[in-house]
Amino acid sequence: MQDERQVVVVGSGPAGAAAARELVEAGISVTMLEAGTRFEPGLLVRSGGKNLYRRTPPLQEEAGHSVSGDPQTLCFAKLAPGGLSNCWTGAVPRFAAEDFTEGERLHERYRWPITYTDLAPYYEKVERSLDITADRRDKPQLPGGYAAYDRRIPEDWEVVERAANRHGQGFTVYPLADGPPTMLVRRGTAFNSFTNIVSPLLKSSNFRLVIGAHALSLEWSPEKGKVDGLLYHDRHTGETKRIEAEAVIVACGPLGTAKLLHNSVSKDFPEGLGNSEGLLGRFLHDHPREWWAFEMERPRKLLSPPAYLTRLPYDTSPPLMATSWTLGVANLSDRVRSRFGQTGTTVGVQMIGTMIPTEACVAKPSATKKDEFGLPVLDVCIRYSDAEVDNVVRARQHLLKVLEEAGCRATIGDVVPTLFPGTVAHYGGTARMHAKPEYGVVDAWNRVYRAPNVLVCDAACFTTAAEKNPTLTVMAIAARAATRLARDLKHT
Repeated sequence: MQDERQVVVVGSGPAGAAAARELVEAGISVTMLEAGTRFEPGLLVRSGGKNLYRRTPPLQEEAGHSVSGDPQTLCFAKLAPGGLSNCWTGAVPRFAAEDFTEGERLHERYRWPITYTDLAPYYEKVERSLDITADRRDKPQLPGGYAAYDRRIPEDWEVVERAANRHGQGFTVYPLADGPPTMLVRRGTAFNSFTNIVSPLLKSSNFRLVIGAHALSLEWSPEKGKVDGLLYHDRHTGETKRIEAEAVIVACGPLGTAKLLHNSVSKDFPEGLGNSEGLLGRFLHDHPREWWAFEMERPRKLLSPPAYLTRLPYDTSPPLMATSWTLGVANLSDRVRSRFGQTGTTVGVQMIGTMIPTEACVAKPSATKKDEFGLPVLDVCIRYSDAEVDNVVRARQHLLKVLEEAGCRATIGDVVPTLFPGTVAHYGGTARMHAKPEYGVVDAWNRVYRAPNVLVCDAACFTTAAEKNPTLTVMAIAARAATRLARDLKHT
């Protein structure tokens, strides 16, 4: 029996949820396929605007992949409604305007086909649904946005902000989707895309959710010149089923999206849907990340919520090379003490660096291994260059320099050795967007160039990666693409 739903959305993570919401609000019928079979509980205890305890469901290494680059590469996934929003930090910084253009200093292929101005209204719309705690003011390299709870860094850290400003950097409260000041919920994150967005959509007659539906391939119709259906494995019955679609939004994570498109072969697309230029899966990138703590000579107010030191201006660094620093409490004891405004000398630091995407970093079908469905597993080949690792290592000393200039002498403790791909689960770029098809798989509206009724709306579409958590930008891009899709469907 033909399914009359117009749009199929694959994935209930932040990207899929944001896209589905826009479509349903526009009156478009949506069927969402979610590979996970059940929601996994966690625990979040929040009081006085501070997270006192947080237990998230464990991440799993993604099945159906192999590694041929850095042997330490990790490929995390969360096959559960809400995807990685079950486990994320809640970090929601906006990209800066220059983050979309900086890559052009290196080559045309690294310029995004969209601008900050294009995304700004969608940033705000998404932010209004996230219960964000942040400083609403613009800071260097970090545009201000809508925050439900306006916060400032503690007064005794303002000297660090002034020192950072002298380097052209900002130092501010880290934007976090932390929820209301008081929470006790049986999930590990304040914002979960399934709980906060998808579940309310179930009240609409225009929305249908299929749980345990593992997408296998998109079906191309040469007669219609478009994708007209999708095959999925029903984890409850073990059957392979087909669903018809007027359009498909793919949002199953940069690795999952690459695998689905690679699996979608036909006479017109023998190497995978949209892979006419051989770019599908290429330009894979991730954030080099490390965590450590430093000890200060004198105590200062414990940083809860965390503080954020923005990157140096791009003109002080090689193209696309940047690092940001997040400073916060380092242990459970300090987390509890921060609730009462106490001071401490130990500060935890997470550093996020960047990498330059290249064609050599690729997620492609394995020539020898098959998954549980008899399809090629995804071979992940990614490795950080020496320059990308050195960029993060040098950033340690820059932070100490800023602190010392602020009269806050500090020494670094043990550095956790995590400078290998996948530790932060920020993959992107496998179906990158670009204004020209010779440099991108999708266009500025996320439409696959030779199959424009298929939209890639997760971080697979990223042209480059800024030194920021990608989630807010992913959701804004997905909302923008879905808004255009709804308009196109209504006028077709």
